[in-house]
Amino acid sequence: MLVLLNTYPVWISQNVIFSHIQTTMRARASLITSALSDADTVTAESVRRVMDSLRDQPQYRTVVCDHTGLAVYDSLSAGAVEGRYTLIPELAEALRSHDVFRSVYRDAAFDSRYAMPVFSRGEVAGALYLGQYDAPQGLILAGLQSNMLMASVIIFFAVLLFSLFVSMALSRRISGILRGIRAAHGGDYGYTLSVRGRDELTEVSGQLNRLFALLQKTEGLRQQFVSNASHELRTPLAAVRLLADSILGTPDMPVETIREFVADIGEETDRLSRMTEKLMLLSRLDTQPAAAAVTDTAPVIWRAARMLEPLARDAGVTIRCELSERCLISGSEDELYQVLFNLMDNAVKYNKRGGDVRVLSFCRGNETHIVVSDTGSGIPKEDLPFIFDRFYRVDKARSRAAGGAGLGLSIVAQTVARIGGSVKAESTPGEGSRFTLIFPLAKGADRHE
Repeated sequence: MLVLLNTYPVWISQNVIFSHIQTTMRARASLITSALSDADTVTAESVRRVMDSLRDQPQYRTVVCDHTGLAVYDSLSAGAVEGRYTLIPELAEALRSHDVFRSVYRDAAFDSRYAMPVFSRGEVAGALYLGQYDAPQGLILAGLQSNMLMASVIIFFAVLLFSLFVSMALSRRISGILRGIRAAHGGDYGYTLSVRGRDELTEVSGQLNRLFALLQKTEGLRQQFVSNASHELRTPLAAVRLLADSILGTPDMPVETIREFVADIGEETDRLSRMTEKLMLLSRLDTQPAAAAVTDTAPVIWRAARMLEPLARDAGVTIRCELSERCLISGSEDELYQVLFNLMDNAVKYNKRGGDVRVLSFCRGNETHIVVSDTGSGIPKEDLPFIFDRFYRVDKARSRAAGGAGLGLSIVAQTVARIGGSVKAESTPGEGSRFTLIFPLAKGADRHE
């Protein structure tokens, strides 16, 4: 851009001045040659008469030669060629019936030459040469070049300083982003990037801060999960070890006690197996995509109710189902069954004797709703936001006695999310709990309120 700034305006200015000089010299030459054309021959006397009559015109070095190339007039006093055959190239070309214009700009001046043939009776009777050395206009163009150069130098240093400032600012911000990425790569997710401005780097910094916060939260959940899993697995393992040591360390232990201890070991082993299966299920939910299928909710609910009927009968709990037909969801039957079995199993286990478990399903607009409610002791308000966290248990002693590890509702929440639904928990302590599942209504389902 600076090269263009220094060349294009000067080039345009030169062309304008060249055009002006050519126009002016052509007009002068045309005036002189027209006057000379009235004479029969080009002689010194005829040329002087014409030049004397035109002294009010702009002055150029004027040379006139006859048709043989002999100079008959030269306005230059020193170095005149009058009376000699001229060697001026422009005059030689003009004698061959050509108009000639040449102008060059050098040494802060315009050196211009114009030659035109003189015709008399249709023949070339001679030629006219005009020469001009124009320093004032050359100085104007030189001043323009100097000003352009000065402006270019100022612009260059201004752009250089601005570029250095912008480059340093960008480098600082990019270095900060790289430090944050390196910190996160090293496991430090608490790094916070400075978010200032409204450009793309600001947006990148904001997105990275959100990513770091998410990674920090995920890392905290992972550590908590590992800690909880270790604790939950350690408890039954410790019980098994204690029972086994008791049997081995007591040679005269009665057979009935040994059988009781072995039965307890079997129960703890079953508990470990259930916990391991649930952990494996959660792992599959984290990594595997949801199966593509369409399922009618009513048959799956009836199936879960039938499977839990013996447990409910032993607990003195009644399961009541009020189901709408053709409420379809986009999810596999096994996934929906897993969700419903966990919710209904909890509703039976943590209910009171003589209580009810009520399951409703209906279509509303473009959604399928499934509601599982019980008449149990309910969930305290302070525990309600955490019941879907892994290993979280409201009544830890009662949950452990019931064989729970705090994974069932985590499986429910994650499975529902996988198949595009949502789950909401409501509870009133002393009156019971209510879990509402909402899924998008699949194609082919009945749409009604």
